[in-house]
Amino acid sequence: MVATVNLQGVAAEDTFLQESLDSIYTQYYKNVYRYILFRITNRHDAEELANDVFVKAIRNQKSFNPRYSPEAWLIGIAKNTVTDYLRKNMRVQFVPLDNATELTNATGPEDIAIAGEEAKQLVAAMAKLKDKERQILSMKFATDLRHKEIAAVLGISEVNARVTAHMALGKLKKLMEASYGE
Repeated sequence: MVATVNLQGVAAEDTFLQESLDSIYTQYYKNVYRYILFRITNRHDAEELANDVFVKAIRNQKSFNPRYSPEAWLIGIAKNTVTDYLRKNMRVQFVPLDNATELTNATGPEDIAIAGEEAKQLVAAMAKLKDKERQILSMKFATDLRHKEIAAVLGISEVNARVTAHMALGKLKKLMEASYGE
């Protein structure tokens, strides 16, 4: 069932809030879900949390800052939702190896098999990074957020987000190269 939102009285410059809920959900759901799936192990829970993000967005429409993209705002809500989920479950979770192929764009059986193996190695390498590095890389590659938007979501400077992403990618590359050598 699709909920409806009463947007009467919303300022015209708040274009995000003027879009229909269907449009917002359709446009941003996949990236919100992919970000969450990068962070937790259960597909069902990731779907539930992604839906919760949109419910929270509706309830907190006034917190939207038009200086940033709607996606950055939603990913910020997703980040907080995942943090609450992990805190409640008292464990850090990563994408299970069975779900790793969901994070790729592979289509054919051979491509899926290759992508699945590469995704498994990527997930194992990501697990060795610091939490902040994982968050930044998850936002960078599971969504279309720019460094400026990632910085806003995490409450850090854009330079910090850019440098951390660069260094984390370097670490990830070394870890992936080491896994190929095994």
